[in-house]
Amino acid sequence: MSQIVTYAFFGEDDAQRNFLEKYLHQEFPDTFIEDENERWRFKATNDKQVDKLLPEALRQIRLLELDVLFISRDIDTDQTPKILEKQADFAKTCQGHPAIVMLPVQCIEYWLWYIKRHHEEPGKNTPLESQTRATAKRAVYDNTKVVAKQIALANDILLHLDVNWLTTRSPSFNHFHKQVQAFLSEYAKT
Repeated sequence: MSQIVTYAFFGEDDAQRNFLEKYLHQEFPDTFIEDENERWRFKATNDKQVDKLLPEALRQIRLLELDVLFISRDIDTDQTPKILEKQADFAKTCQGHPAIVMLPVQCIEYWLWYIKRHHEEPGKNTPLESQTRATAKRAVYDNTKVVAKQIALANDILLHLDVNWLTTRSPSFNHFHKQVQAFLSEYAKT
């Protein structure tokens, strides 16, 4: 793909933004660029703010002439019916807008934990989402609460990101990855 896709991020936290950035640069090098000037417009600090401010964020992407808005929100459950319901709700809300929704089951740290475990224990394939969120965060960040240190630890883990493998381990990541592929396929036609 020779066109550059300009995007903005609207999500709960820096860990989600960081994951997205590393994923896009690794999987689609020289394709996506974040519109840094618009970061302040798309700001939320928790899931409730993402839900409340989403309609305005979707309206803003048209006004700002961005190619796509990445929306990220933790699902906060590992129950499949609730996950599917949340995915459907977001798909309905975003219908007709250039938006891609990243909805990690429980929290983004589970995707990071999968990557870390795959690197450290390659044959271990049991699902992780039934573990507590505290367990996932401890597995990824040890016990640090300092965001800059958490991002550094996440970046070390993301060096080992194997997208194809992660799609087989995490249905929520697979759902997200398929959206990105579908968007790029349609975008290439424009």
